[in-house]
Amino acid sequence: MTSARAAAVLNAPETDGHEELLTLRAGAAMVEVAPQHGCLISVLDPGGGRNLLWRDGRSPRTLTGSDLVGDASGTDFDDNTLVGGWFPMFPNAGLATAETQQHGWAPRVAWSILRQGRGWVVCEAEGAFLNGGSAVLRRAIRVTEFALEVRTTVENAGATAGEFTWGEHPCFSGEVFAGGCAVFAGEVVRRIPLAPDGAEGHEARIGPAPATLHGPGVSIELTDLAGTQPYWLMWFNHRAPVLPRADTIAWETSNAPGLGLTDARAAGRTQILEPGGVAMSIIRCRWTLSTTD
Repeated sequence: MTSARAAAVLNAPETDGHEELLTLRAGAAMVEVAPQHGCLISVLDPGGGRNLLWRDGRSPRTLTGSDLVGDASGTDFDDNTLVGGWFPMFPNAGLATAETQQHGWAPRVAWSILRQGRGWVVCEAEGAFLNGGSAVLRRAIRVTEFALEVRTTVENAGATAGEFTWGEHPCFSGEVFAGGCAVFAGEVVRRIPLAPDGAEGHEARIGPAPATLHGPGVSIELTDLAGTQPYWLMWFNHRAPVLPRADTIAWETSNAPGLGLTDARAAGRTQILEPGGVAMSIIRCRWTLSTTD
């Protein structure tokens, strides 16, 4: 065990046990949400009992956050927070700098439920921007018979301008989409192996085109409806040594290019939100089921 990994394990956030999941339904579709585990979408079942999201077998739980930064925050996230599913990233989408956290605080804390219905829920969490201050996140998750929509807003509730990058991180199942492909703007970006082959890496794309995954009997289409997260980063890990429990393809969305905050700042693409300002993202995942491959 490396010293960074040992430190991350020793400083793992305490939890209050397994999280009680919220179940959202519309037609045959079912979605499970774990508000207290970073507002995680843990199950996306379009019908028939098949979860389109990768999960590592561990249950969501109540998180209390972490103060770790830099590389240690990445190790801590992978070991102690990441159980698969679909999670938000804020105030940093992707890799950390020495002073920040990988994916930010949003997926590391418990969110409160503001209101809910049969097929929807609205949750809230509050924390800092990259430069401090007060950021209030609200996340509305709604399922319909053929789509899941995730609408997130950030409000600057502080007295000074706030800097941030943000995004969505849906980890789709390598097993469900095995033998299929990932496509962007008509380009086959990656063929998905029939069985985990140890490969891992990233592919970056930009633009308004939907990002899609096609597998046996199912296709999904991710669309940036608000036009505020035009940067797409496909992370794939098929039981690679760096994270051997993962078999996933994740089409991550963001308002900034690259692998993380260093790239975003180099490109001048971090976002500034003035006091009282509100920014919004809307990501829709639409699915199509078929009886043939």
